[in-house]
Parts: sequence; structure tokens; C-alpha cells
Amino acid sequence: MRRTKTAAALICTALIAAAGTTEAETCPYAKFNRTFTSDPTMCTQAGAILCLVDNQCKQIAGKSYSKANVEKDPTNTDVLIIKDSADYLASLPLIWNTQIQFFGNGLKKIGNLSSSNISLLDFQNNPGISYDGAVFPRAMTRISIAQDGLTEMPTTIPYGQLAEFFGWENQFTKLENIDFRRANEVKFTGTPTLTSLTNVSFSSKLTKLYAPSKIEVDPPNRFFDVSVFTTFLIDNSTYQVLLTTPTFQVQGIDVTKTCKSPNTIMPLKSFNVCVSSVPFIASDVVPTSTPAPTAPKSDSVNMGAILGGVAGGGFALGLLVWFLVNRYKRSKAKSKNLDANGFEYQQQTANTENTTQGGQSAVFNMEALELIRLDEKALTKTKHVAQGAYGQVFLGEYKGEVVAIKCLLPGKNTKADVQFLIDEIKLTSQLDCPYIVRTIGASWATPIMLEMVVEWMDRGDLKNVLEETKPSNPNANSTTFTWREKINCLLSIVEGLVYLHSLDIIHRDLKSRNILMDTKKGTKLTDFGTARETSNETMTIGVGTYRWMAPEVLKEHYYTVAADIYSLGMVISEMSTHHIPYVDLTNGRGKPLVDTAIMSMVIHQEIQPTLSPLSPPWVKEVALQCLAFEPEDRPTALQLSALIRKNLKLLGDDDQGLYHL
Repeated sequence: MRRTKTAAALICTALIAAAGTTEAETCPYAKFNRTFTSDPTMCTQAGAILCLVDNQCKQIAGKSYSKANVEKDPTNTDVLIIKDSADYLASLPLIWNTQIQFFGNGLKKIGNLSSSNISLLDFQNNPGISYDGAVFPRAMTRISIAQDGLTEMPTTIPYGQLAEFFGWENQFTKLENIDFRRANEVKFTGTPTLTSLTNVSFSSKLTKLYAPSKIEVDPPNRFFDVSVFTTFLIDNSTYQVLLTTPTFQVQGIDVTKTCKSPNTIMPLKSFNVCVSSVPFIASDVVPTSTPAPTAPKSDSVNMGAILGGVAGGGFALGLLVWFLVNRYKRSKAKSKNLDANGFEYQQQTANTENTTQGGQSAVFNMEALELIRLDEKALTKTKHVAQGAYGQVFLGEYKGEVVAIKCLLPGKNTKADVQFLIDEIKLTSQLDCPYIVRTIGASWATPIMLEMVVEWMDRGDLKNVLEETKPSNPNANSTTFTWREKINCLLSIVEGLVYLHSLDIIHRDLKSRNILMDTKKGTKLTDFGTARETSNETMTIGVGTYRWMAPEVLKEHYYTVAADIYSLGMVISEMSTHHIPYVDLTNGRGKPLVDTAIMSMVIHQEIQPTLSPLSPPWVKEVALQCLAFEPEDRPTALQLSALIRKNLKLLGDDDQGLYHL
């Protein structure tokens, strides 16, 4: 974390070495005849954001795409249609709110697309394609794998972050262990082979769930009208969702041979389905009434914030410094083998070698974690409290201290997943601040069994606290989370930012979900999966949740620690209203605004989040300063700390009650 001359020299050396060896190294795409890539060192044509290269990594003449190729479809969505064929998709460009279509391009393999901001991906009609080892963009909200000739649902797709999923005209026989709770449309038309549905979760967001033949009517239907199910096992939450569906059409359901105790056969429309006796997936928002951190009693503690990036698509990459240094070390290695994603494998440290998902033999450098390695015998798990698309969290104990234990899900252990968790532990273990959730250490028998152990925060996240303390009268302040308490909470958040910004670290995902609270330890920042040290190379990559993002981040411009200050203004709005930002805004049809509309309006300075008129005037003024459109017009974290402390002192000295909160 210290930016010494030695470190700077090492980084420069790494950059030079990395740049100088690119051409000398063997082309990582040598085993593919043609590859799509967004690598600017390969896409040499002016303005190219994606190009086609041969097996020597040379661009194929005339085979590139620029922003000029992006068109508008009838729904006014930006669409980039790829018309050329290739075997491998290695990477995608860093463009926002765009759909990229690979219709019948002959793709056989997908690489690591995690650095892209693409939100809509279509891989329709690519028979023989494999999604093993693929890593998808965190911004992806829609994917189509229709007509790909698949017999099994790909395990690498982050279903939990999708709003739309299209898997029609494949040969699926079963749907198992899929979180579709964020989805509003799921399509399995043309799948008469589909006979089993187990542990598939939906929420009230869903408006369309169907297989072929029936014509959709208004109100929207949800149905499997071609499939005949012999297994249909869902939990009570999904059962309640389907009960309220206006129309549920299916060819047939007969669970008499598959529904066993303690599960229960329950009526659903004109059929009977099997309802599990326990919930399959822990809720993202679960309240707690636990009074003490050393003896949690509630089963309903919100762990969404500790779970962090797990629920949306994997653990986050660590600091750029480590990436450069590690890349430099790898470039000096005598023996080097690369897979199609450029990952090094099968080196020589036997005690760190593991077989990851997809059969990769991967080697991980665990040396940096040895100093914080915990005694496995002293670490115990007491209760499973949360689960996402890639990881899970347990309540546990380590040498008498109540802790949270974060680990990967079985089957979600690609090399990238494991490395992301390693890097997250490296970063957070170096942070030492009373306003930052403390990483206690790590535990592992093998790297793919790696566990991250952090301190337990018994009140859960700020979002949950705001929901629980929401005033029953919208024209009154909360009596269970007063403004004095909120301001103390706000001061802790700001002090956490002061610490991070003093190290030139941008949090990049500050929101109420990533702020944890405890009855004794107060308020702390968490989820540094997207945090980075500031650098010209990385600070144009938009990371975070759209509603909290600063305009310069949404516009993909260079940004600084001031981006966190803008997000802080959004958090103050949450404290003021007890709602997420912009939840009160609607479109011309009275429907809530979608994120893409909000992003556009923020960029064009057309909206700001609501601040309750009951908020203290000086708090509203602070929020407006934080929400200034120009980064240089926003206060620093240090200035905000002084301002909040000054107002708290005024409040404490106000014996006559002249200073009102």
C-alpha cells in the first residue's frame, strides 16, 4: 500500500516488461483459427473496439468493428451485430448499455469477458459452443443461448444477475439450482425434453416464463405449456409467486413419484407441485434483532453486504499493483503454459495445485496469505446465512470470536473465481481502520477450499436498518433511527473514506448495502471487491451499482476519489428517505424508471435523488455539495469530516434547543 520509489520502479519495470514481451510471446489464441478480441495491441485499425485476429494474433484485414457500427433497434437499444465468424470470443469492448449479437457466428468457446461493461449478449444459433470457463461481464443483465444445441444449462452463467434469459430450442432435460429472482423474463420455448425443475427460484419481478405454442396475452403469462414435468420442486417463496400468476400453463405435472417427505404436494392452478420444507436460497434482505455481537440469536441476519460481489457474479480483483507485479513475475518464468484465457497453469509448486471447474489444473500463489492463515481446527461454522450465484456466507466462530466466513460455492471454483477471492483477501487484510470491516484471516486445506474470515456485524447492512426503521408516517422522521444516530453513522462512513482516500484507494461501490452496522462496533464500510488504487490505466473502467455512480463514471471518463463523494450523496439521500435513490421517479406510464433511463438522465443533469424536507438543512446542503455534477466542486472526505464534527459539536452545545435536527 505504500507508494515508495522501489514500488514505483517495480511497477514501471513490470509495465515495460509486459509491453515488451507481448509480441515475443506465443499467441494465446494459437489453437483457434479466428478469434474475436478487443485488445488494442491487436486491433490496430483506427477506432476499432473489436476485431478478428488469426492464430498468430494478427488482425485480419477489414475485419474490425467501431462505435460507428452500433445501430439503434426498434426499442431504441444500441445494438452491435457481429457478422463475421470465429471459433473463440476472447474479450469484449468497454462500452455501456449495448447489445452485442453473435447470431450463427460459429463460436465454439467463450473467454474472460469480465472487463467489459456490455449488458446484453446474444449467442443464438451457435451449435457446439461451450460455455465452460467463460467469465461474463458484471453489467450483463440479459443473455441468449437459444438454438445452441445444449443438453445442460451452463454453470458459468451468473443467472442471479439477469433480468432476461433466453434458452429456447435447446435439449435441456432439467433445470436445477438456478436463481432467477432478478429476472422479469425467462424463455424456454421449444424444449419438450424438459421434464424436471428443482430449486429454481423466481420473485415477483417475473412477468414472463414460458415454453412454446401459446400466444402471450395481457396480463403477461408465465407458463411451460409444452413440457410435461415429473419433478417440480420449488420452495415456498417461489410457490407463492406462482400462485399469484394470472396464467400458468403447462402440458402436465405429475410429482407423485418424486415428492417425498418432508416436502409437501401443494396445488398450483390445476396441477400439484412439490414444495420444499426449507427455503432454497437465503434472502438478500433479512432483518435481525440480535442485541450483542458475541451471541447472535436471530436466524435472519442480513449478510448481503458481506456477501458483496458474490451475489452478482464472482469475487472482485485486487489492486492493480499486485496484478502488474504478478504479471512481471510470470513473464520471467522459464516454463510457461497458457490456456485460451491467458491463464498460466501447471507450474511447479505442488502444494498449491488444484483442479478447478472445467478440469483446469491451476496453480495459485498462496504465499501472501500465509501470514494471515488461521488455525483450521479453531474455525467452526455454525449456520449458513446467505448464498449468491458464486459464493456463500456462514456464521461461525474463531477462538471465541463470532465471525462471518465467506467461501465459493461448490462447482463455482474456476481459476478466476479462486484468484479473485485470493486478491480480495490480500487487499482487505492490509486495511486497518475502525471504520472498515476487519478481515481476520484466511483458511484453506487446498486453494479451491479457500475461506475468507471477517468480523461479524450484528445489525446487518444500512439498507436493512433503514427498511426496518422506516417511519409509518411519511411526513414524520423515524423515531427508531433518529437523525442524531444517522449523523453518527454518516461520520463513520466519512471517516472510512478519509482512510481509503489517504491511501489513494477509491471504493467505487459505496451504497447502503455495502455499509454494515453493529450494536457495539458502530458503522463500517465493506465490500472492497471493486476498490482500486487510483491510476490512469484503471480509472476509466466503470464499476459499481448504476444508481450510486457519479456522472463521470457513467460517461466512462477518468475519475478520482471524488466519485466516492458523489456516491456518499446518494447514501445521504437513502438516509433521508429510507428508500434507494430514484425509487419515487416514474416514466410516462407510471412505471418505475429502469437503470438505463436513470443513467442517461444523470449524465444529462436532468435528475437528482430526493431529499426529505424533514432532513436537517445542513445535512441537505452537504448532500447537494456531494452531488455536484463536476468532481472538482465536491468536498473532500476530510472536509466533510470536519464539517460533520462541527455540526455535532453545535448540537452538543445547544442547551436551549435552538439547533434542531
